[in-house]
Amino acid sequence: MSGPLDGVRVIELLGIGPGPFSGMLLADLGAEVIRVERPGLAPGRTAAGTVPADVLGRGRRSLALTRTTRPARRSWRRAA
Repeated sequence: MSGPLDGVRVIELLGIGPGPFSGMLLADLGAEVIRVERPGLAPGRTAAGTVPADVLGRGRRSLALTRTTRPARRSWRRAA
């Protein structure tokens, strides 16, 4: 999708404050939004496990990634 934010990449950390809503708005404006989820969560769930995350998930890619291992940290750098 093109828009005023075309070419901008945003990394959204799932479950942190207003991130899902902000990510949805940025994606609607053309930004490439990558949502990083914690490994082991059920698909479409937030860290709290109660609210479906996909309600606001339109227009973005998603990946499950931990930050505790060296290969995961390399993946974080590549995503950014």
